[in-house]
Amino acid sequence: MNYADTTAPIYSELIREQGDVPGDVRRTAEEVLRDLSRVIQMPPAGLGPAGAPMQ
Repeated sequence: MNYADTTAPIYSELIREQGDVPGDVRRTAEEVLRDLSRVIQMPPAGLGPAGAPMQ
């Protein structure tokens, strides 16, 4: 998703000059999470360690 089209003009200009850094970070983080999920078994969202509900 590219936020340049829906945000303030200065943000669009920064993306043109520097690239979509937040988008790149988001994609990299998602890739890391996918890679980790192959190695580490993670509990479903909302559950703590050993499947106990988070408080």
